[in-house]
Amino acid sequence: MVTPEELSSATSIEQEIRHRLTPVGLLPLGWFDAEGAAALLIGNAGSSLWPAFSVSDELADGRPDPLNRWTEATISELVDQLPDQLVHEVRYPFGEPIWPFQEYARHAMGIKQSPIGLLHHPEFGLWTAFRAALVFGGQFPFPASRPRSHACDDCRARPCLNTCPIGAFASDGYDYSACKSHVASNAGRACFESGCLARQACPIGHDHAYEKTHQAFHMKAYV
Repeated sequence: MVTPEELSSATSIEQEIRHRLTPVGLLPLGWFDAEGAAALLIGNAGSSLWPAFSVSDELADGRPDPLNRWTEATISELVDQLPDQLVHEVRYPFGEPIWPFQEYARHAMGIKQSPIGLLHHPEFGLWTAFRAALVFGGQFPFPASRPRSHACDDCRARPCLNTCPIGAFASDGYDYSACKSHVASNAGRACFESGCLARQACPIGHDHAYEKTHQAFHMKAYV
């Protein structure tokens, strides 16, 4: 096990966590302040987690919420491999209490919302997801995020708003009920099998779009 002395800075902590999470397709996405404590956002880019999760016991056992359970098991194993008391608390974007993960991501990565509500990353586009936040004990400095360029500011075509077959996305909000009903219907088969067409319409980060089986997993859970 790595020693506390080896993890004496934000940089060394992040490097160790990246090393341990890379085999399961998760990665540190950035640091942020959690009520005065250093916190590290953990997530995935595109289908990076799918090879590990798709062969997991959690997906195979048929019980509800396999991705949430896999995430908890994976992060718990990570915390157990780190020095005692290094991680003071783990927060998840599911269950109770409800934590503001969108706000965490804005602070951790310096990114902003797209017109369809999802946060937009300059490299990964709309294909990042947030799985956990590690809140550390003790006091140590951590790097602040740098404001990133926001491609949506210069996008005039707005394909994300114009591609949805039922116009569920608009400048004044998202019609969740209409979207869900459409995806569950025969008319929404393309959305169900391939994932949100509006999300896929964004040209930024298209190479990181979820692979088909990953897309289908999320759409099945959605409906």
